[in-house]
Amino acid sequence: MTGATSQPPEQGSVKKSAPGKKHYGFLILLVVVGIALGTAIAYELSQRKAQEHALAASIGETTASSALNVNVARVRFAASEATVELPGQTMALVETPIYARTDGYIRQRYVEIGDRVKKGQMLLDLDTPDLDQQIDQARATLAQSKAALAQLQANLQASQSSLKLAKITAERTGALADQGVLSKQDRDNSNAALENGQANVHAAEEAIRAQEATIAANEANLKRLIETKNYARMEAPFDGVITYRNQAASDVGTLVTSGSGSAVKEVLRISQLGKLRIFVNVPQTYAPVIRVGQPAQLVFDEFAGRVFPAQVTSASESVDPSSRTMLTVLEVDNSGGGLLPGMFGKIRFRLPHTVNILRVPADALMFRADGTYVAVVDREHKIHLRQIVLGRDYGGEVEATSGLEPMDMVVLNPTDAIREGVLVEPKERAAK
Repeated sequence: MTGATSQPPEQGSVKKSAPGKKHYGFLILLVVVGIALGTAIAYELSQRKAQEHALAASIGETTASSALNVNVARVRFAASEATVELPGQTMALVETPIYARTDGYIRQRYVEIGDRVKKGQMLLDLDTPDLDQQIDQARATLAQSKAALAQLQANLQASQSSLKLAKITAERTGALADQGVLSKQDRDNSNAALENGQANVHAAEEAIRAQEATIAANEANLKRLIETKNYARMEAPFDGVITYRNQAASDVGTLVTSGSGSAVKEVLRISQLGKLRIFVNVPQTYAPVIRVGQPAQLVFDEFAGRVFPAQVTSASESVDPSSRTMLTVLEVDNSGGGLLPGMFGKIRFRLPHTVNILRVPADALMFRADGTYVAVVDREHKIHLRQIVLGRDYGGEVEATSGLEPMDMVVLNPTDAIREGVLVEPKERAAK
């Protein structure tokens, strides 16, 4: 009975210990996984470090014991002249806007855009009713002032006659007073009348001179109005072509006002097209070698294969600080009429170098954050990195304005292995 009664507790103890064994098994599994993961990480790190050491040792051994095979090329002088192509725009040699010189209505217009005109040819005829009235009034004023002058001249003659009589009377009275026939008072009165006559003559003469000045002013005013009236005939100032017509202020019956301010629009524009000017902004690099009389070539995409000879006629002789360019003006013959003002073209200059400029192959350049470098090979076949300043780009070659010497050997297509002091075995590329 005792053995039978003790068996159930043993079974119960076995059932209670099963969950505890499972918990310990899970912990053991986690520990094993962690150890395996840590081992793998440590192994990966050791492998990377071994590779880095191997790469460093390899580079060090190469630098110390063996030379890299590299292709090199010589730095050479640029040609004494270079062809430079710059954009430019054509303009008429002379281009003059035509404004109205007097107010009036357009009575007749004789030209249209594109018409060729001669100097003095009638362009527009204006009707000027207000000005005509002013001219009539000025003529009437002039006539009136001339009539007043005639009246003053008559007054002068009367004053001169009175003066003559006063003079004779004063002489007679003086003689009689000396004889005692007349009193001294009579003599004084005749002398006073003589002086009064002289003053009247002098006043009449001054009035005539003042009136003559008035007449001169009136004549000048009339002449001015007549000259202004002549501007009602708007004529061509020179031989040229009508290149612009104000559509809103050039038709018959339109009222035009005189002047050339911002509020007054030009009526017509005439241009001389026998020669054209070309305005070119020359960069600062080439500005010192531009000279008056220097030849150039003008080309257009519209005229493929054609070259128009041009010549420098003037230059600003100063560099614009905002664009670092010098404004240069050239002239080109257009007697054939093939070119038009406002066309975009290209000017080709053959410019000499002011100093010896070196050219370096473009595939030798090493671009870094602090500038452009090239790898130069010295006589001992060691690499020296030099920073250079670039000039013009010619595609396969680039100008180097500083940092290199003539006949330096530079490494072509440099790799990361090209460093300061590395020993190389140069193989010079044949000159092109």
